[in-house]
Parts: sequence; C-alpha cells; structure tokens
Amino acid sequence: MTLHLLKISLLTATLVCLSMSVNASEENEQAAKSGGDATGRLNYRSFVEPAKNVPRMEQLDFWDGFSFFRDPWIASPSITKDRDGLGPIFNARSCKTCHADGGRGRPSKHGKIAEPALLFRFLQENAAKGDSRYGSQLQPLAIRLSHGKLTKPVQGEAQVRVFYDEIIGQYADGETYTLRKPRYKIENLAYGPLDKGTYISARYAPAVYGMGLLDAINEKDLLNLEDINDADKDGISGKYNQVIDVVSGEKRIGRFGFKGLHSTLEQQVAGAFVNDIGITNPIFQAETCLAHQVACKQAASVEPEHVLDIPKKLHDLTVYMSQLIAPPPARDLQSSKSKQGQTLFYKLQCQQCHTPSFTTDTSYQVKALAGQTIWPYTDLALHDMGEGLADKGIENLALGSEWRTPPLWGIGLQHRVQGFSAFLHDGRARTIEEAILWHGGEAQPHQRKFLSLTKQQRDALLYFLKQI
Repeated sequence: MTLHLLKISLLTATLVCLSMSVNASEENEQAAKSGGDATGRLNYRSFVEPAKNVPRMEQLDFWDGFSFFRDPWIASPSITKDRDGLGPIFNARSCKTCHADGGRGRPSKHGKIAEPALLFRFLQENAAKGDSRYGSQLQPLAIRLSHGKLTKPVQGEAQVRVFYDEIIGQYADGETYTLRKPRYKIENLAYGPLDKGTYISARYAPAVYGMGLLDAINEKDLLNLEDINDADKDGISGKYNQVIDVVSGEKRIGRFGFKGLHSTLEQQVAGAFVNDIGITNPIFQAETCLAHQVACKQAASVEPEHVLDIPKKLHDLTVYMSQLIAPPPARDLQSSKSKQGQTLFYKLQCQQCHTPSFTTDTSYQVKALAGQTIWPYTDLALHDMGEGLADKGIENLALGSEWRTPPLWGIGLQHRVQGFSAFLHDGRARTIEEAILWHGGEAQPHQRKFLSLTKQQRDALLYFLKQI
C-alpha cells in the first residue's frame, strides 16, 4: 500500500512538472514577441527599430521623426530653421546624446564631471519644490551667442563631479561582491550658493524603446495593481503618482520618469525637449530661464516672440517616432538554463513589481500598438526601495525612497548594443546583479532570497533576465 501511494505521488509530481513545463513553454513562446506584433527586429547595433506591424508608408514618418531625435540642435537665430532654438541653457544638444542608440547614455566615471546622460534635479528635503536660484533641474551648458541684446554671455548653471565609494558584501555561499555608492560634488555655481536645504538627486536617462506600448496600457489595468496599504499582506504596497496632464488639465497617474512625473509619452517627450535641450514646444511653451538669469532671458528674447522652437507638426512627428520605437524580441527563453532562471524569478516573487505582461488598450490612438500582448516586466508603479537608494525630496506623491519600477525588456542587450551598461535610476549598478543587490525597502526580502541562492542558481536567474 505504501509503495502504491508512493508511485501515485511520484506520478502526480511528474505530471505537475510536465504541466509547468508545458505552460512555461507556451508562455515563453508568447513572451519571445515582447511587444506583440509591434516587436522590433533583433538588431545588435541599435535599439532604434520601428514596430514591425507599422505600414511601410508610416515607417517613413518614423524615420523623419527620428532625425529630430538624432541630429543636434543649434542656437537661434540661424538659417537652419528646423534645427534652431537650442538653450539658452541646456543639458545636451540632442536626444541621442542621453539616449544613445535608443538605449541609455554613457555612464559617468569616478572623479569626472557627470556625462550628459546623468542629469540632476534640485530638491528640498521633505518638500515639493526646487532651488530659488536654480529651479528644479540643473542645466550645466549654455549657448555661445553674440548679439546686441546680450549685455554678457549666457552661463551654464554649474557642473557636478561624480565619485563612487565601494561597498563590499558577501553571498551566503561565501562569494563576495562589490557595489558602488555614488556621491556628488557640485562645482562652479554661476548664480551663488544653493538654498539651505537644497540637495541634488541624480537621474540617469532611461532607454526609450517600447515607451509607446507602455503608453498604450489602459490606466484601469494599472490601477488594478495598486495596493497602497498592502491590503493583501504580501509586503508589496505599490502606488501610482498623481500628476496633472498638461494637455487636458486632468489629474492622472504618472507612468513615465523615475518618479512617475508624466502621465503620457507626449508630455514626457515635451518635458525632455524643454528641460534638457531648451526646445520650447506646444506642450511647454516657456523657456526655463529664471527671473535673475538675465543673460539667459536676453538670449531667449533674440528669437521671434511667440514662435516655438519646434512647432506642432514637428513635435507630433517626434512623438509619433517615440511611440513606435519597438522593444527588441526576447531571445533564448526555451533553454533549460533560461527556464530554471524563470522559475527562480517567480520563486523569488520578482513578478510582484516586475509584472510580466499586459494587453494594451484596443482603442489606443496608434493602431499598431493597440490590443497587443506585451511583456515589459513592470507595473509602472512606485515602490519603497529603501534608504540605500533614497533621496530626500517629495515629488507629487512620490517619497524619497519610492521609485517607479523600470521595465526589464531588452536589458540583457545593453552591453552588446552599446558597449557599456549601467542600471538603476542613477546608473550606479554596473550589472543586473548589482542592481538586484541594491534592492531594499519592501524589495529587501527578495534581495535576501537572491543572496541565499547558489552561484549556479544566481547565474540561471541572471541568464533569464538577460534573455527577456
């Protein structure tokens, strides 16, 4: 009798394993098309690929819009009317500078002035405001312009030098690891000292592929994941920032930016244009010069009054291009190593924040992106990531320790496509492994489970993450 029951038990276990294997295989077959029919072509030279299901004539609009992403802007006045309007103060001359090849920009090195892809926000401790002399974002560069309206040259606001301190840790099996904790030194402040209580918070430009599909997720599907007070007692209390949609004036959830400060992709693109490059546009029509930045305001007045740096037609073309930059396909999901890593991904409950899949809104304005089953591995919600990653400000509803869950699709391609890799909101993590090890707050139990894995298990989990 005992032997008979043992045989039944073994048979049942075998059937369960086979069922899980079949389900995983079916899931992985779907997940290989990370953006559904809008998945891009696998390209080891660039992340800039249009969605495959876009009609050929519309792909021409994609590449026209891409030129405004790729090419540098110049100062006004200029004979190049489609490319002038840079600054007067700015972070970079083009979108490509910070989003190289559609991915992330070059990471900053120890002891060096920060690369353009690492921008800095000015925050007040426990307050939702910037600095009185420098506003909410540091703009280190300025145009060089000779003009009768200028009484003195325009000055960039300051530079930031980046340093990294090493932290040594150890896995349960005795293997050691090294993390980098960044610190920043602000130099050459052009308009006097910062306000008392002002500090800087670093933001490392994200990859831009797949953003149109994230924009296409129905807001209700995201809100169904919200659990602010952890009602289900699983230790995860994701919430969505509440922000004003500048176009409609309505309050909506923020799904773009590391703190979820923009509700739509159009607003995110427009905000980057004006804050990072100094390009006024139909959404943000005012230059970022503050009242006491006299030379900046004088330089801005050189341009014809009420003329936007990028008019609505070109703005719409750029937004359309941004919507259609497709996520790359997943790769080796059916191998035994990848499936083991996938099992560990769920065992460690990474999916509680990195939600694997959504189906986009069937009524989304860009038909190619509507009704697609996508695999971004994010809930786009804010989560408490602990003191190790925290800044001290409040941005709408986002507290200092709260960061939006980043999508994971394509992260394993970063080094191969771009020749470098960096992760997390400030680029401190050099590898996916380091990024996991920085997880704290409500993610700390999952980080501790990762620490307890064997090296073979860690390698399998990381291998799976590199395939999605």
